[in-house]
Amino acid sequence: MQTILVRRIGRSYHGPRPAKSSAHLPRTAASPCYNRPMRSLRFAVPILVLVSLGACAYPRRSPSLSSVAEAEAANVSAPSGVTRLQFVSAEIPPRQRGDLPWDDEGTEADAMVRVYRGDTLLFESEPVVDSIRPQFDVVTENLYLPATEDIRIELWDDDPGVAEPIGTWRGRGLPRTALPGADSRINLEGGAQLLFRVQPAEVLRGTGIETYEMRGDHFHVVSMIERSPAGRAGLREGDDIVAIGGQSIDELGADAAAGALSMASSRRSSLTFRRGGNEQTVELDGGYTWRAR
Repeated sequence: MQTILVRRIGRSYHGPRPAKSSAHLPRTAASPCYNRPMRSLRFAVPILVLVSLGACAYPRRSPSLSSVAEAEAANVSAPSGVTRLQFVSAEIPPRQRGDLPWDDEGTEADAMVRVYRGDTLLFESEPVVDSIRPQFDVVTENLYLPATEDIRIELWDDDPGVAEPIGTWRGRGLPRTALPGADSRINLEGGAQLLFRVQPAEVLRGTGIETYEMRGDHFHVVSMIERSPAGRAGLREGDDIVAIGGQSIDELGADAAAGALSMASSRRSSLTFRRGGNEQTVELDGGYTWRAR
C-alpha cells in the first residue's frame, strides 16, 4: 500500500502553476524547494518495492514423497474411510423423466460421475459423449468416505448450457455392497444404474510435510498431510521446526537440514517444533502417508 501511495503522489501532484508576472520569484529560489521532494519520492519507490518484496519472500521447499508399489500397497491397511473408487460403466434410461430427450438435438446423454461428501464435491469425471451405456474406466484419487458422513454418488448429463442430473445414490458411507476387489452395482434415483469397484488407496512414503519456508533458524510448515508420520506425531500447519534429530537448524545448515527433514520418517528422527511460543519434541514413526480429499 505504501508503494502504491508513493507512486500516485509522484505522478498526480504538481501544485498550482504560478501566474506569469514580472514580479515572480526567480526560478532558482522556488524550484529547489518545490521539486526536491518529488525527486526524493521517485528514488524512494524502488527502495520501498525491494523492502516490501524482501519482507515476505522466504524460500519454499517440499520434502520428498515417493509412491509405494501397488503390490506392497495392496497389503497395507489404509486409515478408516480412505479409499479409491473405480467407476466402470452405467446404464441410463433412453429418455429423461417426462419422456424428454437428453439433448435438444435428440442425441443421448453425455454422462459424467460426481462424488460428494456432505456438500463438498470430491470428484468429477470427464463426460462420455452421446451414450446411454457409458464406459468410464476411471479411478479417483484417494477419497475420505467415512461411514459416519453423508455420501452422494451422482450421474449428470453434461449439456453445453446447464448440466442436468440423471440420478443419485445417497447414504451414510459407501453402499454395503462396496467391498474391496468386487463389483458393486447401485440403483440411482431416476432409473439409472452405476457399476463401480473399491480399489486400494494410493500409499506414499515420506514425512508428510508438503511445503515449508526456510526462515533462517527454523522451517515454517506451510502445508502438510494429516495422515502421515508428521501428522500422527502432532505437527500442524503453522508450526516452526527448530531441530531435527536433536540438532538445531542452525547447526545443520539449511541444505543439510532440508535433507534431514526428507529422511526424518525413514530414520525415525525426532522433530522439535515451536507453537505459540512453546517448544515440543516428538518422535516420527516409520509408517506410511495417505493423501485424501
